[in-house]
Amino acid sequence: MRCDDGIRLDTGGDCANCGNVIHIRRARRVRIAADIDRELPGIGQGERRQVLEDRLREHAAAEAEDFVWRREQALAEQARRDEARAAARKRAERERQAEAAAEAVRQALPCEGCGQQRSAGLCETCGLRRRTEAAITEAGLVAATWAAETWTTPPTLPRWPRTSARRWKPTSTPP
Repeated sequence: MRCDDGIRLDTGGDCANCGNVIHIRRARRVRIAADIDRELPGIGQGERRQVLEDRLREHAAAEAEDFVWRREQALAEQARRDEARAAARKRAERERQAEAAAEAVRQALPCEGCGQQRSAGLCETCGLRRRTEAAITEAGLVAATWAAETWTTPPTLPRWPRTSARRWKPTSTPP
């Protein structure tokens, strides 16, 4: 948010931050004036004004030194963050290169199943075969699990009629 003499450049409205700064500076001036009145009772108006200006100047100088110190700290912190980012980028690049090299080595491996060269350890045919076998095994396990959970007692087997199989109808159904 940027402003010019208390007017925001983006909206054209009053700048709340400038109002706060002015309020803080006025409160500081009143506090310093009260300190002077308490510390130096009976001082004349001219001397009081001079002491007030001197203390305000000292406070402004201390505030400027604090600002410079904070700015230096911020710049040092920014430099540390930049160095850390650069180191992280270098580390990520090294890791990417190592992963690419490992992938190239893996791609050069022959197939475990059929021995086909440069198939990354498993050719497409052998991979599909393995996936099919795994799917069949899993389907069998699912069916066995379903059967074990559904039937609490063994189902009764239907009686086979002596007629043809096309007209067969079960006489009992599982519970």
